[in-house]
Amino acid sequence: MKVRQARFEIHRAQKTAAIFLLVFLLQTLWLMAHLPLSLAETRSTLAGQQLWSSRQLVSNGSPLIPGDSVLTLRCAGLLPSIARHWQTSAAEFSIYAAPNRWLVRLPFAFFGLWLGAALWWVARRLFSDLGGYVALALYCFSPPMLIAGATANSAILAAWGLFGLIFTATGVAHTLYAPARKWRLRIALLGTAIGLTAAANIDAAIAGLIFATVFMIYLSPHRRLLALAILAMSCALGALVFLLCFGFNLRDLRAAAVFPNHEIVRLTFERLKFFGTVPGGLLEIFAFLVCVLVFLFWKRTRYFGNAAPLMVASFLPCWPGRFASGASMVWALPFAFVFVGGVYADLLEPGFFSGRFRRLVAATALVLSGASLLLGLTVVAGA
Repeated sequence: MKVRQARFEIHRAQKTAAIFLLVFLLQTLWLMAHLPLSLAETRSTLAGQQLWSSRQLVSNGSPLIPGDSVLTLRCAGLLPSIARHWQTSAAEFSIYAAPNRWLVRLPFAFFGLWLGAALWWVARRLFSDLGGYVALALYCFSPPMLIAGATANSAILAAWGLFGLIFTATGVAHTLYAPARKWRLRIALLGTAIGLTAAANIDAAIAGLIFATVFMIYLSPHRRLLALAILAMSCALGALVFLLCFGFNLRDLRAAAVFPNHEIVRLTFERLKFFGTVPGGLLEIFAFLVCVLVFLFWKRTRYFGNAAPLMVASFLPCWPGRFASGASMVWALPFAFVFVGGVYADLLEPGFFSGRFRRLVAATALVLSGASLLLGLTVVAGA
């Protein structure tokens, strides 16, 4: 008896998603080429190069300062460090020149593209192709996400890690009733996601662990002790990944002062005001609030697939911690897009609505995506 091997097939859905992601990449590359390198990015690059340098092992000082994201420094300094090995000895004096913006920012564009692909995969698995298309379109034309992916900062890295952490945890919880071989790989993925998220931003990792714990306990009512044990093992693996990002250098760990301080107990709503001034921010807030109203008044939409990203997207903007004004909003946006995609998938379901109402809902989805596209292109053209 022949066993048919599973294979990955590319169909219309994958091709459509690839087109969206290609447009996102082109916009990001344009912004990378035209946005000047900031002082913070330059400093992150130089510190990252020192982290990758063998001289770091014998240095008495640390290139990190309190509040640094070690994963950001590693990513910003990776390609410039590799490029230095190709320089001739006569070019050594160029160390004091401004870093190449392409080499500095390319890893962050890669993570932005990766986050978009993960968002589409999750939304499509939860809500079918329509939900995946709406969520991905909003992501690919979102000015805040484009700017985050085109600059060297921790926001896109923490958003990527947080999204992977929470949805990997829910995936592990869904397979706890299956044989152990089904979830061993996911435990390794969950531990890696915890470690990399903490290396990007420790406050984001704490938020992700809280939501992951709540969701895993909710999804495994008869295996809660096992869920907690798996989470504990993943946290142990995540601690190793976190220390690996520091090169197991306790001096750098102390210099970065990554552990939370008194600010972790203070909720704030100031970031919502700031986000309203960002291009496209008000549109995304409006779309999210309209879908929240649909969620509250239509029982059909009130299920875990919609409720989980809604909870995360609603709470993250108020999450306390030490980061730039727009960082937690960038963390929240992928979850908000998944939620909006889920509500639209329910509204466009032929079994519930048809005729003129369904066409009207489809028209609003096109208008929303088109408006996001115009705002995104405005940001790109103005760079």
